[in-house]
Amino acid sequence: MRRMPVVAVGCLAAAAAILAFLVASYTRETIPYEVAEVPLVEEAGAPAPEEEPAPVDWDALPGSVVAWVRVPGTTVDYPIVQGDEADPDYYLTHDIYGDTSVWGAPYVDAGCRDGTRSPFVIVYAHHMSDGTMFGPLEQYADEAFAAAHRTILVYTREGAVELEVFAADVLDANREGVRTDFADAAELQGYVDERLERCEVVLDHPEDVGRVWAFATCSYQTANSRTVVLAREVG
Repeated sequence: MRRMPVVAVGCLAAAAAILAFLVASYTRETIPYEVAEVPLVEEAGAPAPEEEPAPVDWDALPGSVVAWVRVPGTTVDYPIVQGDEADPDYYLTHDIYGDTSVWGAPYVDAGCRDGTRSPFVIVYAHHMSDGTMFGPLEQYADEAFAAAHRTILVYTREGAVELEVFAADVLDANREGVRTDFADAAELQGYVDERLERCEVVLDHPEDVGRVWAFATCSYQTANSRTVVLAREVG
């Protein structure tokens, strides 16, 4: 049974060479992606109505893009590429076009061999200091925030998938690993049940999960923490 170590995302504490690249490049590069604006609050407790999200123009995107993720109420609105086992950390320092970028690109773990159709789809992205990429996901460690932002929308070339967040886990990447292979649905369910026993935030304890999505980014509870948002498909 294959086990994958948690990939260092965002802070890259264990990768001195990549960190040096980030420091050298950050001040002279602009983010290669359009950043969505968070809807304004018109009055206390009443968010402004959100506009219908623009459709994904797949023809304008390179073939490396396998999905697009949007988290309503946050700035998360980005294309997702598939990681390659030959160079699993490539998209930590390259954008969707293969150009060098300190922002990198959100990417599916190379161990998810069926891509977005894998039983456990893990998507990594940086937590940038300017709040872009997966930075907002760190807030899922707060139960009130998680409860108010349970919907995650994923678009693939085949159609749209609605996800519902059911938990958030803050883990130490030096000590914990992530599995990507499961023999069957029962084994996946057992893994989810086990993880929920250790999660900081549990909004629901789903049964018959079918497929689980995990969105992971750096957080700073410890020197090498990761916040992992767990969601299941509901539509």
